[in-house]
Amino acid sequence: MSFTLCFSLLANNTYPGSRTEQERLLLESSTLYVGNLSFYTTEEQIHELFSRCGDIKRIVMGLDKIRKTPCGFCFVEYYTRTDAEMAIRYVNGTRLDDRIVRTDWDVGFKEGRQYGRGKSGGQVRDEYRSDYDEGRGGYGKIVANKIRPRESL
Repeated sequence: MSFTLCFSLLANNTYPGSRTEQERLLLESSTLYVGNLSFYTTEEQIHELFSRCGDIKRIVMGLDKIRKTPCGFCFVEYYTRTDAEMAIRYVNGTRLDDRIVRTDWDVGFKEGRQYGRGKSGGQVRDEYRSDYDEGRGGYGKIVANKIRPRESL
């Protein structure tokens, strides 16, 4: 695992255990975090793309914690580390629904992690986005609230 990858995973401080434990789990994991997905990408599309690298144990779609709709990420768990390594090598950077897919190692899925952590229910990164991105719901939530005309009283 590269230093940059390892550092970026450790820097987000979302893992509840020690840094040593997190590093060990990342080195043994067969679970991938998949990001930069369109809100319209389906589980079937994910399965079709990632199953080219090996047998998939399960896919968990990321959901907006309020609306329970897809919010642009998922977890793909393989049966073997080797298959997950193939996906990191060959799927990372490919296009799916006109978006470049980003894959990263994950310590393993636990219930509750499928929900976005942003204040509005989705991903934090989508709240602050200032550009218009149709595949991820338009403008970021904070920007959209600023440009929306205020309702008259």
